[in-house]
Amino acid sequence: MVNYYEVLEVHYEVSTDDLKRSFRTLIKKYHPDIHGQNKLWAESKTKTIIQAYKTLSDSTSRKHYDRQYRHLLHTNSKQKPRKRTETAASSEDAIQEHVRIIFTDLLNGNIHHATNNYEHLLKNYAGIDFCIYLNKRDYIDCKFLLAEAFEKLERYDTAINLYELILERGKSDTHRSHLLHEIKERMRNIYCRNLARNAPPEKALSYYEKVLRLNLYKNENAFIYKKIAECYLKLKEYEDALQHLTLALTLKPNLQGAQKLKTKLKQHISNFAI
Repeated sequence: MVNYYEVLEVHYEVSTDDLKRSFRTLIKKYHPDIHGQNKLWAESKTKTIIQAYKTLSDSTSRKHYDRQYRHLLHTNSKQKPRKRTETAASSEDAIQEHVRIIFTDLLNGNIHHATNNYEHLLKNYAGIDFCIYLNKRDYIDCKFLLAEAFEKLERYDTAINLYELILERGKSDTHRSHLLHEIKERMRNIYCRNLARNAPPEKALSYYEKVLRLNLYKNENAFIYKKIAECYLKLKEYEDALQHLTLALTLKPNLQGAQKLKTKLKQHISNFAI
């Protein structure tokens, strides 16, 4: 049975919106027209991606798939030779110890050892959920430290996925709102400083749109709208650039750098007025 979560490169708790974004990214990445001699492979890959998305994007079929997949894992484990009944329990103990070692390494700043162990654990135990082996507070702290570690190692996609998971798990925890705000700021910085800055304008737009979905403060959103306007200007889509610059100035009339953008847009829009 194919692991559709792995096919779509998402966590099994992925939201519908993130599932759709990942699907669109992968469809573009594996489109047969851009793979030349590997066109047949790309077509097969694309079909699998489409099937995975169709299954997981529908809540009913996703629940059915999850039940089937859990049943398969359970059946496979029963078919293995039984040396002794303590095997399952000892395996659970080993996983818990492994999780604790990862958490301890993170607390002590041993990020290379921790991230290597983390990826090794995920490889051996697909779909493992740390919340089973840690209390809620330690779980959030462990995931946060993991995200921070991957960010330091410039593994930004992995860091973002972990930060998003914490936001989803912690959104009902009013006692840790300061942590959730810090995570949003870190995600904003990754998108703006590490990913969008050196990306082509088409890709940068997708990063800035993700920042807007974080629902940050008004001044921060004004800055993002200005950056989006700059992207559209580079793409020579002047009306879209004007629209987003207008949104930016609505939020912050004295926005730094806006005048320079106005001057450039006046050269391309005859009835320019802002």
